[in-house]
Amino acid sequence: MNIEQELLEQMRDLHMRMHRLFNDRVRERGASLAQLKLLMLVDRAGSIRSTDIADTLGQAPRTVTEAVDAAERDGLVIRQPDPNDRRAKRISLTPAGQQVVQDAAPQRDAFAAEFFEALSGADREEFLRLLKKLNDRIIEMGAPEGLIR
Repeated sequence: MNIEQELLEQMRDLHMRMHRLFNDRVRERGASLAQLKLLMLVDRAGSIRSTDIADTLGQAPRTVTEAVDAAERDGLVIRQPDPNDRRAKRISLTPAGQQVVQDAAPQRDAFAAEFFEALSGADREEFLRLLKKLNDRIIEMGAPEGLIR
C-alpha cells in the first residue's frame, strides 16, 4: 500500500470513528447525529430548500424529505413558501429547533476539546493549515465549493 492509500484509509477511519463516537454521545442526551446535522445546517443557512440540504449532505431527496417531515412533526423546523420559486418550500428553524442546536453546542465543544488535546497548539495550527490546503485541492479537482458552513 502506498502512502496516498494509507492517508485515505486513515482519514476514512478517523471520520467513521468520530462520527460513531459523537453520535453515541449525543444519543445519550436524546438527540441523533442525523437530526442534529440537519438542524445545524438549517441554522447556518437561516432558510434553505430541501434540494440544497440533499446536495450539501450528499443524501437522496427522499431521505431529506423524511428527515424534514420528522423534524417538522417534532416542532423543530417550519416549511414556508420560497419567494423565488412558488413550487419550492424553504425550511427554517423554529425556536425549539434553535434551542436543540444551542443545547448541542457545549457537547460539540467538549468533544472537540477532548479530541484535539492530543495535539499541541502548534500541531493544531499546522493541521488546520493542511486541512485548508486539502480542501482547496479537492475543490480544484471538482468538488462542490458552496458547502454551507
